[in-house]
Amino acid sequence: MNNWRQTSSKSILVPRRIEERQENRIKSIYRLLQPKRIEGDLDPHGIPITNLGSLEYVGGSLDLQDTKVSSLGNLKFVGGSLFLQDTQITSLGNLEHVGGSLFLQHTPITSLGNLKYVGGSLDASDTLIIFLDNLGRVEGFLDLEDVPITNLGNLEYVGGHLALRNTKIISLGNLTHVGGYLDLRDTSITNFGKLKHIGGWLHLKMANISQEQRNEMLKNVKIRGGVTTICE
Repeated sequence: MNNWRQTSSKSILVPRRIEERQENRIKSIYRLLQPKRIEGDLDPHGIPITNLGSLEYVGGSLDLQDTKVSSLGNLKFVGGSLFLQDTQITSLGNLEHVGGSLFLQHTPITSLGNLKYVGGSLDASDTLIIFLDNLGRVEGFLDLEDVPITNLGNLEYVGGHLALRNTKIISLGNLTHVGGYLDLRDTSITNFGKLKHIGGWLHLKMANISQEQRNEMLKNVKIRGGVTTICE
């Protein structure tokens, strides 16, 4: 059995037992601290943990990108941005508030859990999300392109653009405001729900819908940029 590990091309060897003891020491320190609240940023890279324990509040940003963390545990609040790309997170669990942007690309996430508010943008493109659950407001853009989502749940406001291209959306439900462009190409949208305002262009690709039908669907929507439509 090899009890040594080469650490570089210069053939410096470190006993595996020493390396293991160092990792165990870091784990032990984290378990002893078990903080519930951190006022600033948190970047646990280099700490071999798989969950956040009893942590409930991070005042700054939280960077978990490309870590082994698979659960947010009791976390409810992140004041800054939250980076979850390339993790094994499947749900946001108890998390309710992200003050900055939220990045979910390249994760197996299927649920936003209790999330209600994102103060920046939300990029969930190419994820497995089906429902937005309790999410009501996104101040920046919302990217759901190529996501198997079927409805927007409680979502009412998107401050930037909203990308829904190649999704299973058929209705915009409670959504009233999109501050940027709205991309609905390659969808089967038939109902614009409560939508009142689009701040940019509306992009549509609508099969078997006449110009008259389209105008009827959009009669209550103010569109600042105009409409681009491809009918097949």
